[in-house]
Amino acid sequence: MTKSFNGWSIFTLSIYLVMLSVCVSDKLHAKEYIIGVEDVSYYPFYDFSAKQSNQKSFSKELLSTFFQQHGYKFQFVSLPVKRFDKWFAEESIDFKFPDNVRWRSAESKKLNISYSKPILHLTSGSYVLKKNRNLPEQAIKRLGTMYGFYPTLWVERVRNNSIEIVESKSTFSLVKHLLHGNLDAINIEKNVIDHVLKGMGREKDEIVLNLQAKHERYAFHFSTILHPEILQEFNEFLNTHSKQIAELKRKYGIIEALAN
Repeated sequence: MTKSFNGWSIFTLSIYLVMLSVCVSDKLHAKEYIIGVEDVSYYPFYDFSAKQSNQKSFSKELLSTFFQQHGYKFQFVSLPVKRFDKWFAEESIDFKFPDNVRWRSAESKKLNISYSKPILHLTSGSYVLKKNRNLPEQAIKRLGTMYGFYPTLWVERVRNNSIEIVESKSTFSLVKHLLHGNLDAINIEKNVIDHVLKGMGREKDEIVLNLQAKHERYAFHFSTILHPEILQEFNEFLNTHSKQIAELKRKYGIIEALAN
């Protein structure tokens, strides 16, 4: 006769304890996903620089919310922007943010990278002092950009050495040099510029998009090679949490580029 314990047979109780042990073990040994991020301050989009590794930002809140809601362990790992196209191959990351197919090198195009739906639509272009908003493209001789960022719209000018690219790890430094006339234009995003101007006590319209130079709409995406199934879950998250994401954009003062 099988003995019982508070209505449970010893056999049933043993099976339950084994299953519970397996579940606990799975939780304890659940994979921790590595999200590769740029080791720079590019607020309000992200700020994973060494000094501000705990800084809240749009991307940190968005991605943290998704991973936590799905019960996934994760960590952000700051990686060198100069090696951006090699992260998947050399750093063994699970995901990358931000990403866009337009940033892929010939080498990285060989990788089977999957991209999420657009998270943010932004404008890639060159920003100048208000008085120079109609400055001819050929008159731009010194272009400031973030260290490791490649100005894709200026490829031909870079190749024929008709423009000088000035790199900096500081958005503040780039904006300051533009204001002081040391640069003709800067190749960083307007939301980032506006954040810096606000911190300086300056007006947003002091720096504007140069419409004479090439500019285009592009998007920030989340990407992966190893986990397309989680990327699909992320796409569903974007669809079902549109109001929450819109509120997050308002929280960080992000203004998206409108479709043409």
